Amino acid sequence: MLKNVLIKNFAIVDEISINFKTGLNVFTGETGAGKSIIIGAISALLGEKIAATAIRDGADKAIIEGEFDISKLSHINRILKNSDMPVEDGSLILRREINKSGRSRAFVNDSPVKLDDLAELSEQLLDLHGQHEHQSLLHVSSHLDFLDSFGNTVDLRDEVVDLYKNAETLRKEIEALREQQAEFHSKQDFLQFQLDEINAVSPLSGEEEQLLKEEKKLASAHEILDKINTVSDTLYDDEKSAVSSISKSISALQVLSEIDSKLAEHLKEAESVVIVLEEITRSLRSYAAKIDTDPKQLEDIRTRLGEFSFLKKKFGPTIDNVLARREEIAAALRNIESLDSDIAAKENQWNDAINIYKNKAVSLSEARAVSAKKLEKLIPGILVTLGMPHTEFFVSLSKKEVPTSWFEFETHFIKPSAHGIDLIEFFIKTNPGQVQRPLVQIASGGEVSRIMLALKSVIAHAVKIPVLLFDEIDTGVSGRIAHAVGLKMKALAKSHQIICITHLPQIASAGDFHFLVEKSSDNSKTSTQVRLLNDVDREQAIAQLLAGKEITETHLATARELLK
Repeated sequence: MLKNVLIKNFAIVDEISINFKTGLNVFTGETGAGKSIIIGAISALLGEKIAATAIRDGADKAIIEGEFDISKLSHINRILKNSDMPVEDGSLILRREINKSGRSRAFVNDSPVKLDDLAELSEQLLDLHGQHEHQSLLHVSSHLDFLDSFGNTVDLRDEVVDLYKNAETLRKEIEALREQQAEFHSKQDFLQFQLDEINAVSPLSGEEEQLLKEEKKLASAHEILDKINTVSDTLYDDEKSAVSSISKSISALQVLSEIDSKLAEHLKEAESVVIVLEEITRSLRSYAAKIDTDPKQLEDIRTRLGEFSFLKKKFGPTIDNVLARREEIAAALRNIESLDSDIAAKENQWNDAINIYKNKAVSLSEARAVSAKKLEKLIPGILVTLGMPHTEFFVSLSKKEVPTSWFEFETHFIKPSAHGIDLIEFFIKTNPGQVQRPLVQIASGGEVSRIMLALKSVIAHAVKIPVLLFDEIDTGVSGRIAHAVGLKMKALAKSHQIICITHLPQIASAGDFHFLVEKSSDNSKTSTQVRLLNDVDREQAIAQLLAGKEITETHLATARELLK
């Protein structure tokens, strides 16, 4: 149960502490007194977004704190332990702090937590039915949530959500691969043609440089031979060659060295010169012997260099660029070949994902069908106590057939979704002889409020939410029906703690405890206060609801009668 709520520096509240009781806690007060502030504060504990403007003027931050007794809520203790949140003995304190910048902090038992963790925990403790939330029944999309909450299939639906997302992710990946495959296939012939062009030449790295050297040598072969012959004749072969002349000088030096031994050194030097010139001549002759003057070889080299030039123009500017492009093309062609196997593997994964989704979605659908039958039996019985004795309630479960889909069910293609394969809608028949019609079409505001109360009561039992807060659920009802709504809340309060904001005396009188929300002001500030009424004050408060402005003894008597 919710034991206490502390509200500090929130809206026009300076500081109030509300000690809630077991059973039905009703809150009344004039319009503008601050009832909505209490709802806003409790909403903050549920993780709702709170604006910085909610901070009381002159304050640095607003604080909302709620203390729950969880001594009998073993599942809450498990959530705390599994989430590594601190666990106190039978007590749980949730707190929100909102500062001027609009940033807020959340705490569980004084330890900071993420706001999402606070919201996830608090929704297990308290269900808040807002002032206009009953109108959500007029939107078919909400009916699925009601049925899943009642049937306790929310966890199973969450599994289906994840499985659907996985199947859809795989489907999209396959589509992307197929688009890539189609794009590659459109280029495949062109890529293969380019690869064949390069492979027909099969250039090697560094080959061009070597060919250019060979071409230069062959193109200059005759000139090289002529020059070698000239050098050879000049140095050695002619009668007046350098070697011949130096040999004559050697003969003279021999005579001179015999006359004077000091000149023998020059003789040796001259002889060395002859040896060098003879070696140069032999080397040049050897080089000349190796020179190929074959014109066909030169033509072949120039033809190959022409092929290189073509490749460089198309794929260059260098042969290394051509070789890099050949590797790119080859890799792209290999990717095209591997895409087929990649798509096949991904399709196998997708088929597995579809089968897993199908099994879970069918199980969810079957569970919903069982829940629907139970709900159809329970709601009319509750509506009898709320002044709708002849009402019949129906839950329609259908599936949307489509021309084609990745989900096939009983020989038909069904449109799958993240929430399963069911379309859920509530139907109602309020009087005998009528045809059942969609709830969204025929229910009046008062009827919708009562149907919502009936749904909330059975769902609360099903999902074991200990605290239910109703903010003016009495919208659209009055008189005898309001009294029936009050009695239903009182009965529901035997198994749940009920907090109810109301403006109807019939519902206020059904409360086990009555709190009055009041606003006071002086020249400097306005503030809201909440006080628990005693029996006398309670008669006055209910009489005020009956009278409006001036209370008479008749109003007081009616209030006492209502309280009885």
